[in-house]
Amino acid sequence: MNDTLIQDSLKVAEKVVAKTTENNDSSNLWMWVAIGEFAIIIGLILANRFKRKPNAKQQFKDESLAQEVDFNNIINSSFHSNELYDILKVKCHPDRFPTDPKLNEIAEKLFQEITKSKTNVKRLQELKIEAQQKLNINF
Repeated sequence: MNDTLIQDSLKVAEKVVAKTTENNDSSNLWMWVAIGEFAIIIGLILANRFKRKPNAKQQFKDESLAQEVDFNNIINSSFHSNELYDILKVKCHPDRFPTDPKLNEIAEKLFQEITKSKTNVKRLQELKIEAQQKLNINF
C-alpha cells in the first residue's frame, strides 16, 4: 500500500512539474516580449529626445525658401528706393506739422515706417498713398 501511495504521489508530482515547466516556457516567452516592447519604447523616447533640431541658419533657410519672393520689388528697390525715400522723408517729416499735434503724431508714425522701409519700394509706395490720405500731402 505504501508503494502504491508513493507511486501515485510521484505521478502527481511529475504532472505538476510538467505543467509548471509548460507554464514557465509560455511565461518566459511573454516576459521576453514585454522586455522587447519596453526596449522599443525606451529607444523611441531617447530618439525623440536626442533628435537633431534645426539650427538658426537652417531654420532661416527653410523659412526663406517657403516665402514667395517678389523679384520685381527687389529690382525696383535697387534702383528707385533712394529717390522715393528722399521725397517721402522730406514731405512727411514731423517738423512740417508743428501746429497740429494730431497730424504731427501721424507724421511721426509714418516717418518711422518710412525710415524702416527705406530699401523697399513697394512699402514706400504704400506709405506715400497713406501720407496722401492722412496728411493731405500732394506729391
